[in-house]
Amino acid sequence: MIAIPATTSTPAYSPIREGVRPPKFASKFAHLDYDAAPMPVIAMYPIPEAIEPGELELTISGLECKPRVCRWETWADLPRYQMRQPLICQIFNWAEVVEWEGIRLCDVLARAGVETHEDGYVSVHSRDGVYFESLSMAEVADPRVLLATGLNGEPLPLQYGGPLRLVVPFLQGYKSVKWVGAMHAVRHDPIGIKRLLAQSKLARLAPPWRERYGIVPPDGRSSDPDLDLPEEPTRSDEIAPAHATGEL
Repeated sequence: MIAIPATTSTPAYSPIREGVRPPKFASKFAHLDYDAAPMPVIAMYPIPEAIEPGELELTISGLECKPRVCRWETWADLPRYQMRQPLICQIFNWAEVVEWEGIRLCDVLARAGVETHEDGYVSVHSRDGVYFESLSMAEVADPRVLLATGLNGEPLPLQYGGPLRLVVPFLQGYKSVKWVGAMHAVRHDPIGIKRLLAQSKLARLAPPWRERYGIVPPDGRSSDPDLDLPEEPTRSDEIAPAHATGEL
C-alpha cells in the first residue's frame, strides 16, 4: 500500500499554487498536500488500501433492484477515451489541466444493464466507505464524464483515486469521486456528501472558472437540487491566477 502522510495542520498557503485558499473546514480533511504534482492531494477521509485493477469489484444497481458485481474484465473491451481537461477545486481555489484516460460512465452503466430513468440520478460511491456524490442522467450522458484509469499517460495513482475514479470536468472537483467502488441509479437526487455536510452550496462552477477554460455545462437537469442558490465566487479576481493553474 502506498502511504500518504496526513498533514497535522492546515497549510496557510501554497508556494507552488498561488491563490490556494483553504476553507474554514479544511482541518477536518484526512489528507492535504497542495503542492503535490500534477495536482494537490486532497481527501476528506483516509485513503483506502491500494488494489490492482484486476482486484476491483464494482457494485452497480438500478431501478430494477438487482445489484450486480462487475469486475475489470466486464468492461475491458469498452472504448477508451483520452481528454485534456481541467480539474477545478473551487472550494480550495485551484485548478490543474491534465490528460485523463478512461471509459465513459454511460457506457459502463449500459454494459451493466441497469435500469435507469431519464429524469433520474446516479450516485457514485468511494471505496473509503463514506464519500459519495450524485449526477443527473443528463450529466451522466455527457461524453466528458469518464471513469478514469489513467493520468498523464500513466496508470492512475492511488493518491488521485486509482485504480478507478470519476472525472466530471464541468462541475466542481468534489463531484469527481475518487476510488470508485459502487454506483446506484435512483429516481430522486440523493444529494452528495459535500452538500449534506454543508461544505458546498452547489456543484456548478462559477462563471469565472467556466469562462477561463471554455466550459459549457450539458443541457438538461442538473444534480443541484436548489437551482436558485447564488453562484460563488462571482468576480474574476477571486479565483486563482491563470499562470498558477495551467491552460487548456
